[in-house]
Amino acid sequence: MADDVKALQKEEYALSARYIKLTKVFLLIAVLCVLWVAVVALGIVFMDFGPAWALVTLDTWVVFLSVIFALFIGIDLLAHMHYKMVKDKRIEAERPKPEFIDGKRVYEYTHPQGVGGGIFSKTTVTIDGHTMVRVRSLMVPPGELWVKED
Repeated sequence: MADDVKALQKEEYALSARYIKLTKVFLLIAVLCVLWVAVVALGIVFMDFGPAWALVTLDTWVVFLSVIFALFIGIDLLAHMHYKMVKDKRIEAERPKPEFIDGKRVYEYTHPQGVGGGIFSKTTVTIDGHTMVRVRSLMVPPGELWVKED
């Protein structure tokens, strides 16, 4: 399971880097297109060039710019949804799976909470036909097991 999570995490990082680069390229192209449309408009208004001096009219360039923006936004949204699906899959893989004993779901309670080492006693208590509780109680703290020698 840990290998699956690492593979998903690696894929998530790779997608993130790839989609960030893609978005930067889209922004660069969009800025260049806006600058071009501004140059076409300034050429028509201030330089008295003809309405189709840049191969097509200003209206056509604005429509082209709108189509490019819509395309870039759509591709960015698809990339974001794909990244989110991979991220959600990784988060689901990291979530602990429920444990069952004899068809009963086991919930675990550790006292004191947050202790990582030591020796614990484990007591299993049946709650009903579908549920069990495993109570872990600290018997020997980790400090008593591994005494530091000076």
